[in-house]
Amino acid sequence: MKTARKLTALLCALVLCVSLSVPASAFTAEEQYDNLMAIVDLIRQVAVDSSMSDDPLARGLKTLFEEDPEAYEKLMSSMLSSYDRYSNYVPAGQYDVSYPSNSSYVGVGVTLEQYGEDVRIAAVTEGSSAQKAGIQPGDILVSVNGTYTHGMTLDQVSPLLRGEEGTKVTVSVRRATGGYTYVLDRKYIDISNFSSRVLEDGIYYMKWTRFAETTSYLQFVFAIKDLVENQCGVLILDLRGNPGGEVNMALNALNRLIPDEGKNFFAISSRQGEDKNIEVYKSEGMGPRLNKILILQDEGSASASEIVISSLCDLGYAESVGTTTYGKARGQYHLVFDDGSAVVITGLELIAPSTPDYDGVGLAPDHEVENTVEPHPAAQCDKVPERFLNITNWSEDTYKLNCALAALGLLDESQKADMYEFDQLTADALNAFRGYRGIAPQNYLDAQTAALINQQLTDMASQQVVADKQLQYALELAREYAKQPLQYTVDEYGNFTNLTQTEETPAPEETQGQETPAA
Repeated sequence: MKTARKLTALLCALVLCVSLSVPASAFTAEEQYDNLMAIVDLIRQVAVDSSMSDDPLARGLKTLFEEDPEAYEKLMSSMLSSYDRYSNYVPAGQYDVSYPSNSSYVGVGVTLEQYGEDVRIAAVTEGSSAQKAGIQPGDILVSVNGTYTHGMTLDQVSPLLRGEEGTKVTVSVRRATGGYTYVLDRKYIDISNFSSRVLEDGIYYMKWTRFAETTSYLQFVFAIKDLVENQCGVLILDLRGNPGGEVNMALNALNRLIPDEGKNFFAISSRQGEDKNIEVYKSEGMGPRLNKILILQDEGSASASEIVISSLCDLGYAESVGTTTYGKARGQYHLVFDDGSAVVITGLELIAPSTPDYDGVGLAPDHEVENTVEPHPAAQCDKVPERFLNITNWSEDTYKLNCALAALGLLDESQKADMYEFDQLTADALNAFRGYRGIAPQNYLDAQTAALINQQLTDMASQQVVADKQLQYALELAREYAKQPLQYTVDEYGNFTNLTQTEETPAPEETQGQETPAA
């Protein structure tokens, strides 16, 4: 008994000596962990109030969390992020911002993306306060209400821009022409994750901003019906800036686009304990047989959108236009707690039909096309004469007014029969401008309003806009494919029947009037 006590005392003395003689910084992270587990075992064996069934680590963590609430978040974040670049901890109240499932929110109308150590404007919502002020895709966010955003993540920046409806937020950005500061109104913004329309005879356009919400999927289903009723042979599928969303929704969308039955169009690998499972998805032949699907992609296309891109391109149904995608071939499980915090754990490996693992690499486009930055249309406008003009006026001055209103995004030139005429469309655009400035509507142009329009033209003339060369290129390809015979028939009820495919649809001749992009 005395020998045992002496040995225990000696052990404790040795531990104390080591603790006092070696600074904590001298230990590596692995050595610190080994020390921690050794002390846990020692506590179980010799501590008066412990036992062999005790869990000293659990007791210590609970005490730490009570004394330092931030330690919980730090531990969760460190533990999850140690596995891969996607697994992470989302603090309370930030999950809906980081992973929005609905299309409505209160904010300024910008979509953000990580750009190295900076946060960049990926897209600006049409009609939002950001769009009206002149913020542009590609702008680098500098500060929000005086808080500098360099080095911050999307999770940290997004809440700064959102808030109560009707409140204001000061946003500073920088672009090639310099720095700009705007005071923006936070407003309720309702955006659909899906939109579609006929672009031209035989060419249909769909855009997914995120694979989320059942209503968006239903819109997609009805859009396919609209496509066949309009007898379109080509689909332009825009997945630019689409960060992903629900994997199952993307897979269901794919199934409705593939015309052939029994195609292995994707696979997902998962594990449960020691068991690994690979689930292969087969097509049911639900889609109309299109001459070609042309997919628009960029570095913002990720995850579920890359599932769609790789599947349709690998199987030969589509060609891609744009730039290399983000490269996220992993899927995550999301566990949301009652306080709104969440853990995101990577548990799925996404496997394309033939493309090798593209995680961290991205999907290169079949046709590499970069969008270009050009001067704002306001820079090409003449000043509006600061004089009285009213409805029915037809003159050079009215032409300048209509051009200015079109450059400011208030007037659709395609709807105007005569740009020299002051008609109701002109009056409506003028009153929309007045509304933004808090001026009462009138059916004429006065000198005060003309001066304000000229000031707005001056403010926007130094700005730049993105010319959508990618869509233009895809449209040129689509026109060639649309010349080929339709590969399905449509009955009076809008139901389609695919024709028997005898040979692959040949590729169109190279588009004229521009250089062939590098593949």
